[in-house]
Amino acid sequence: MESTACASNRPLGAASAEQYSYFHDESATIKLYPAVSTATPWTMNAHVYLESSSTLKSTTPLAGVEQTHTPFADNVLKLISRYSMRRLLIRVGDVASANTADDNDIPHDVDQLLREELARGPSGTSVLASFIESDIEGGHRSNKNNRHSKEYYQYKYASLLRYLLDNNLFPPCGAPLDSVRVRKHGHSTIVQTPKNETRQKNNSVEVESFLAADAATFCNPGIQALLLSKGARTGEGGWGAATNNGACHPDKNWGLFDSLFPSTSPSSSVALSDLLLKSSLDSVLPSPLETNANKRHSIWIDMTISDPCYNAQLGPEDDLCTVHISRGTSYQIGLPSPSLQNAGDEQKLVLDLSLGDLILGNKREESKAWHPCPLSDSSRVSLYTPTGFTHKIAEGTGLISNNANDEVDGGKLEFNALNWEEGYFDLSAPWTQIYQNEQGSNEGKPSSLFGISRTVQRPLGLSSIGTLVSVFRYDQTASQHHSASVQVESLDVLPGALIKPKINTLRMMLYEGEGAGKDCFIPPLNTSECSSNQSSYLRCSEMLLSDLQSHNLVLNSDGTWLIERTVMLNPDSSLWMMIDFDEAYLPFQKFPADANRGIDAFPSRAKFSIEAATPITLYSSSLLLLPPVPDMSMPFNVISLSCTLWAFVLGSLLNILTKRATESVKTDFTGEKEKRPIDKLRDKLKDKIGRLKRVIK
Repeated sequence: MESTACASNRPLGAASAEQYSYFHDESATIKLYPAVSTATPWTMNAHVYLESSSTLKSTTPLAGVEQTHTPFADNVLKLISRYSMRRLLIRVGDVASANTADDNDIPHDVDQLLREELARGPSGTSVLASFIESDIEGGHRSNKNNRHSKEYYQYKYASLLRYLLDNNLFPPCGAPLDSVRVRKHGHSTIVQTPKNETRQKNNSVEVESFLAADAATFCNPGIQALLLSKGARTGEGGWGAATNNGACHPDKNWGLFDSLFPSTSPSSSVALSDLLLKSSLDSVLPSPLETNANKRHSIWIDMTISDPCYNAQLGPEDDLCTVHISRGTSYQIGLPSPSLQNAGDEQKLVLDLSLGDLILGNKREESKAWHPCPLSDSSRVSLYTPTGFTHKIAEGTGLISNNANDEVDGGKLEFNALNWEEGYFDLSAPWTQIYQNEQGSNEGKPSSLFGISRTVQRPLGLSSIGTLVSVFRYDQTASQHHSASVQVESLDVLPGALIKPKINTLRMMLYEGEGAGKDCFIPPLNTSECSSNQSSYLRCSEMLLSDLQSHNLVLNSDGTWLIERTVMLNPDSSLWMMIDFDEAYLPFQKFPADANRGIDAFPSRAKFSIEAATPITLYSSSLLLLPPVPDMSMPFNVISLSCTLWAFVLGSLLNILTKRATESVKTDFTGEKEKRPIDKLRDKLKDKIGRLKRVIK
């Protein structure tokens, strides 16, 4: 769509129609998979991906451009001008995407693979910023080994987070943003600079940090900031309004997110947060697939900026300045149970589904219809179904096919929302009927294809010395589609502030065969049980750093180690890395408020690449490390005992001085002489003798 006048409600400059072009796309992807039901022989759940993307192309640099000149809001343009970045990725998820299933029985396109890659991430909130390296202190590049270079990017990153929060572009959920800057809530800020042999002009420096899951729940303000376009006219909206999706619905709730979760309804973000918190799956039993790969619920913002956006002046040979922003969410829903219906001479279990059932499940009280944005270049629905199940599509759904009434067996179906006759589709209207073929199966996948995990072993206690164990696995038996080796690029972070890693104890073991790539594989305690002989069922071999394709060890100033490795894994194999550490005693001021809970450490990260396929990035669960914690009540006890002692001493001294002064004043006024101690003793004896005589009488 080359017309920018309809892409924004604000008037544009005279030359803006020639300089800028705006594109908008929205998509809803539903992946069906079998679930377990006690009422019917088979049923299904759905994994939903909703994404809305906006692209701005310009023949002039955007750095320093005023708000009225582009369809994007002023806070986005200032973000691009103030921070020279190639990418900004914000992700919020309930659990880490530690494994992935093999879905090669369903054809995937590149866009869906990239969408699933964005949906993956660590547990909690993670923010990744890729800065252009030349943008440092007046444009002069500093030495890679210079500590001030990393500190510069850390401060720049902290400033970026503060800008996002101040402009409603960051989810203000859970822990305050200051915890990211102060490093007191268990996160880590990782700065990765390019290697010397790969340094070129305008290299990227990646800075990433995360907050743990308990500090990054799907709160309503966070959903409003990242996904919805509420407040597009008043300037209160988040990314939805900033990328000018608000122009799609000036008076009505048009567009993907604002139709499904209307901004006019106060419970719109509540409905989406319920979906993200898995409330729609409460009545559905977990399936084998659900327990492996597709259990993560997440939302994300991905902004990419091309280098010409920062050039002072674009020449005719330069590419266009391109800014692409996508916002999306991924969650699971439970579908209704199939019912018995007559099909000729027999009865079959048929699953009748509406569009609302496929996208919102039982959380569509406020959503009535989907109004595609009329300014969109594309608005599509993609439906993936396992083999063995047949669809009968209803009329008017916009199915991209020569004959929409034909029955379709499994695979992928696409629907064009812009072809809906009335310009919208009722969410309660029939969409498809699904029934199982005789050869169909409702069994989940037995295992995941790739996996990553990280654990800690502390045999002497939770706060004692121990061993960190990182595992990367490739299970070829999960699918016969893959037989080639996979390249694994991993990053392990050893937090020097929480533990004292002993890098000289680093050891790696490679296990192959006999189910070594499965997530349930447990290595033998004695290496004599396996052999390096190729004819043996289970083969194991110890690897050195020199045996890897590449490796890089970086020691930061705070004692944190970054271990980067690249290794090739054969089918049905796993690589285990172990490193010992000693306990570290933290200063008192560095403990968080809930010190006995432990402190979260940065998870392991690995990118799996097979030949020309799209790489898959996985994250392990973050470790909860408990350093030696002193008795936090001891300062109170010491202060209490000290104050009690001083109160006793000072009180007694004050009592003595006050009593003596009182008696002296009394003697001066009455004229009585103060008795000597011997006289006082004589009087007491007389008094006791008199009492004794009275008792005898």
